[in-house]
Amino acid sequence: MPNFNAEWHLRYKMPKNANIDQRIDWHIRHEKNCNCMPIPEKVREAMAKKGF
Repeated sequence: MPNFNAEWHLRYKMPKNANIDQRIDWHIRHEKNCNCMPIPEKVREAMAKKGF
């Protein structure tokens, strides 16, 4: 079962109407601090295009 870090989620919300760079940044930090869901395909594709 994935780990859910409720404290992290309360402190770090995805910005409203986040652009792709903000989404990438949030998901990278999220992956390091919480394991409740995988990075969405569209974000992974954008990360690959940007060389992540």
